[in-house]
Amino acid sequence: MADKNWGNCKGCRYFGTHNAQPEDTDIAQCMEPDLREFDLQVSGMSGCNEFEARTGVTGGIYDEPVAPTMH
Repeated sequence: MADKNWGNCKGCRYFGTHNAQPEDTDIAQCMEPDLREFDLQVSGMSGCNEFEARTGVTGGIYDEPVAPTMH
């Protein structure tokens, strides 16, 4: 996944919301072309490596979160 941009859904152009400034708690369909067929409902706080920044939304691209190691 490291070869693509990671970001939260609320800042992604594929987050299917009508809210101009989506929040963490907003729920919407993921409209990314390869994922759309699965009718994924995601929150604004969700994220993935298909992120493309929305126009006019603050926030940005982040490094993919690293899962904590189990001991």
